[in-house]
Parts: sequence; C-alpha cells; structure tokens
Amino acid sequence: MHHNRPMTKRQKKEYFKQLYKTYRDEMYYVAHSYLQNCEEAEDLVHDTFMAVIPKLDEMKGNSEQKNWNFLLTILKHKAINLCKWRKRYIDQEFLNELLDEVYEEEPFIKIVETERQEYCSWVLSKMSESYRDLLLMHYYYDMDSTEIARKLEKSPDNVRHMLSRARKRFKELWDGNEESKEQFEEERKRKRG
Repeated sequence: MHHNRPMTKRQKKEYFKQLYKTYRDEMYYVAHSYLQNCEEAEDLVHDTFMAVIPKLDEMKGNSEQKNWNFLLTILKHKAINLCKWRKRYIDQEFLNELLDEVYEEEPFIKIVETERQEYCSWVLSKMSESYRDLLLMHYYYDMDSTEIARKLEKSPDNVRHMLSRARKRFKELWDGNEESKEQFEEERKRKRG
C-alpha cells in the first residue's frame, strides 16, 4: 500500500533504521565482493544508505524485493565507479601478505607464485563481470553453488552451469595465445614504471 502523505521525521528515522537492519549485512557482502576490502565495503554501504535518505517516502510503499533491487543498484554503481578508479585488480597487498607467509623460506618459489597471482588477477580483469563475480564467490569466498544460487536468486543447477562456463572462459584466457601473454607483460611493465 502506498503512502500519499510524507512520513514525519520520526517515522523516517524508524523506517531508515528498519531498512538498515534488514539490508546492511547483504549489502556489506556485495560491497566486499567488489572491493575486497572491509573498510571500503563499510564506507560504501554507509554511502549507499546516505544516498537513499531523500527517497525514503517513495520507498515506504514498495515491496522488500523492490527496495532491495533499488539499494543494490545504487551500491553496485558506487562499487563499479570505485573499482574503475582502483583499476579493478584483486587487492595485491592481500596476495603479497599471503605469499609472504606461505613462501617465507623459498624466495624463488615466491617470485614464480607472485607472477602467477598477477597473471590470475589480469585474466580475471579481462572476464565479464558476472563470470568474475561467480569465480570470486566460489573460489575466493569458498561458497558452494547453493549459497551462490541464493545470493543471485538463481537455481543451483543454473549456477553450476554458469560456473562451468566461467571456468572454461578462465581457462581459455589463461592458456591464451602469445599475444595476450605479451599484453599482460606490457601492462605489468607499465604498472611497475
């Protein structure tokens, strides 16, 4: 049912709190899947909620699904803009810390592994957003097809097929041709100055 009259300040405050409680965790998860960074994900969720304050009266009459889609759209746009600004690479610092721990004793292995990680990030950056998100959810966040299906509102069967296609695409890009490996080397040299 739609409310014709604008809400009072108090009603807006209560409604805002209710929205925040309902969607905050899901939004944080989505933001984190884009940004790979806890603080930035928190900030993004906060910015998204700030952006909807002027729209509270309109949102009040909507279904939960419609409000979720609205919040998600804003969040994704903000995340994509931030990712573009950050160059869309998986957090290199995280990878380096991980590698430092794993390969403390083996400097040569570490170099090889770092190059593999960089190439992996590069290959992911060349994939479509939907395939990249799927692979990150599955391999980075260790989610199974049922959990992913719930997040994406698809059937687990559908998710398994999509994952299979995403893996195939990743393998094609990974094996790539000489040209794409040269492109990766070029970009890497440029990044290192």
